[in-house]
Amino acid sequence: MGELEALYLAYTIIWAGLFGYLAYLHMKQMKLSKDLKLLEEMVKKNERK
Repeated sequence: MGELEALYLAYTIIWAGLFGYLAYLHMKQMKLSKDLKLLEEMVKKNERK
């Protein structure tokens, strides 16, 4: 494998890892947002009592 191919492979792996990590963070953020909305609803229900 030449130097150029190795460099291309390295950049491809780095970018794929970065996009995978960003997708993971996005999924975690969506779950936290859902949990926060649920918590807010629970607090509102308890305040009415």
